[in-house]
Amino acid sequence: MKNSFLPIEEAPFLRILLPFVTGVLLQYFLPYLYFIYLFPFLGTIFLIKYYTSRLPQKRFINRYYFGLATFLFYVAIGIATLLIKQKGEQGNCSKEHKYAIASIIKCKETQRAICCEAEIKEWIQYNGKTIHDDQKVILYFKPDDYSRSLIKNNIIVFRPKLTPIANSKNPESFDYASYMRYRGFLYTQYLDTKDWKRVGYNKDKSIRGIAHEIQESASKELQKNNFSKSSYAILNALLLGNTECITTEIRNGFSTSGLSHILAVSGLHTGIIWTLLYVLFIPLVWIKMSRLRPIFTLLFLWAYAFLTGLSPSAVRATIMISFILFGQILNRKGTTFNSLFAAAFFMLLYNPYYLFNASFQLSFIAVFSILYIYPVFYNLIKPLSKWGSYIVSVLCVSTAAQIGTLPLTIYYFHELPLLSLPANLIIMPFLPLILGGGICILMLDYMQIPADLLVNGLDKLLTYIEQFTQIISALSFSSIQNIWMDPHFIIFWFVLIFTLFWSFRTRRSDILIFTLSFAVLFIATDFLYKRPPIRNAWIVYHDNHNTTINFIDNGINYIFNMDSEKADSTIEKKARKFWMKNDVGNIINVKDSTKQKNLMILYPFIHFKGNNILLLNSKYWMNKISKDLFPIDYAIISHGFSGKLSDISKIFDIKTVILCADLNYFKHQALQKESYQLGIYCYSIKNSGAWIFNTETQLRIPSTTSD
Repeated sequence: MKNSFLPIEEAPFLRILLPFVTGVLLQYFLPYLYFIYLFPFLGTIFLIKYYTSRLPQKRFINRYYFGLATFLFYVAIGIATLLIKQKGEQGNCSKEHKYAIASIIKCKETQRAICCEAEIKEWIQYNGKTIHDDQKVILYFKPDDYSRSLIKNNIIVFRPKLTPIANSKNPESFDYASYMRYRGFLYTQYLDTKDWKRVGYNKDKSIRGIAHEIQESASKELQKNNFSKSSYAILNALLLGNTECITTEIRNGFSTSGLSHILAVSGLHTGIIWTLLYVLFIPLVWIKMSRLRPIFTLLFLWAYAFLTGLSPSAVRATIMISFILFGQILNRKGTTFNSLFAAAFFMLLYNPYYLFNASFQLSFIAVFSILYIYPVFYNLIKPLSKWGSYIVSVLCVSTAAQIGTLPLTIYYFHELPLLSLPANLIIMPFLPLILGGGICILMLDYMQIPADLLVNGLDKLLTYIEQFTQIISALSFSSIQNIWMDPHFIIFWFVLIFTLFWSFRTRRSDILIFTLSFAVLFIATDFLYKRPPIRNAWIVYHDNHNTTINFIDNGINYIFNMDSEKADSTIEKKARKFWMKNDVGNIINVKDSTKQKNLMILYPFIHFKGNNILLLNSKYWMNKISKDLFPIDYAIISHGFSGKLSDISKIFDIKTVILCADLNYFKHQALQKESYQLGIYCYSIKNSGAWIFNTETQLRIPSTTSD
């Protein structure tokens, strides 16, 4: 084996991909340092240094200047690619627009509104001029029969008052704004019934629109068959990438079993289709037309990509395979590693935000892990029989992919499926049957040929798979859940995993020593500088509709809702990562007249670990006077309070006022101004994020948002 981690002659595209990714990362994390000017300047200097060497011997000595200049230029290209993307994000949301005309992409009903993804086609200005655009926006409609009747490709007109998509500002909350930005959505708006009007229907004639139509048509054809509800949902997701019918029960069962990757069309599915097509076109080799085999495979593979609605993961895998097939068509040999890196480069050149997409990261690492780790396991076992080779191959591919993607799986999903390997070993051999059978059923349906026998067989197989996942997920030892991993540990685990396999592949002890030394140094540094978990604190969460207070007493997790008649059903979603990071226990809901070890609630007063808290969400204190001022450390003001702080200050001596996010704008501004006039410190959750107070240090902790 080669001594280097990955011989550059096997993957020359790596020389382009690495500096390009470096440039994207620099522009993303350090956008204000103007590297776009620095790196081309330095690259030019090194290039001049190289070409000013006239003697061949001198130029050979200075050849590294040329390599360094090339590296710097590709870094600059990475910076420029993301910079151009960021400039294009500024959109055309000017206040000069009187109306906006938009096309609906898709709709779904949430608890409080009808949420629609839309694309603004035209802006109509006050002077009557029209500006064409393709700005994607998220529109929330007031739920009624009119808004519920909206369907894909409806054209609507509305008065634009778009605002940037913002995060919830809760500790460790999901970075929703960045996620939507990666998808091309920057702005949002809430529309009352009087604010918009449906004006027509316009069929999407773009390539992606045609692909979505093909996907929907295939989905409807499958639905006509005699599949059970769950079997149809699984086949629709597995074959076409349509997960709308997947229930929470099915999703949780597959996730806990370590089979969630099956439900999303990915490189795995595309690879299986590629294999099936290559087998199908074997007769072309027999009739001495083998050059047509990769051509037909390429065409049908892209046809399958259209069948999935051109889902990003299917497109990524198809692009990578296309590089391999083009090499075969042109009779040029290329390594799979190089095809992988070339596909990654061109996809990132098209959209550099793919680099921060979890699906892109998982699919790229999974394929790289299979290519790099699979040979180690396979050569270690060395099966003797043909069937043994097949079983070992399935096991080794699954093991390699799961080992490589393990850090990202734990980081994004906070779960480690312990029975994933045996579950994949049992289920994976059936995937070619399911995918091939599903495509055969679609072909027979379009030709109006009965496929009852095939449908019944596939329905039973899918039912057995669902039952299998439910049995696995029901086992108490099937997975370890609620695992927290800090972002820097992703780098640690990737370095550890791949350098260990590098050491094994090359039989080099120095790499093993480096790996172990790196691990010890990293863990020691993390231990010295790691912040202790927050085990004693109280938090007021950021929520525009409801105010929830969280009391954490030595890890015991108490939840109090200021509106006793309106339970907060989203608290788990808002606070789960924060609790997970700090090893906080399960929720204990508390109400008025509660007395725990360090928590006492007697509405509107709360006493928690030496802190006197006053709840203000009613008119109760209006026009009341007291001779003595009662000391209050914190006054929490939420929706429902209609008095003035000047009235409250006649009864209480308040040190800090906390303004909740559910206050309306005008009330919020008035209370903030009044606090300043009275000399009371005012904290705005709407502006500064959730209030987090550590009772051990008696200090407020800044709210943060996770990636």
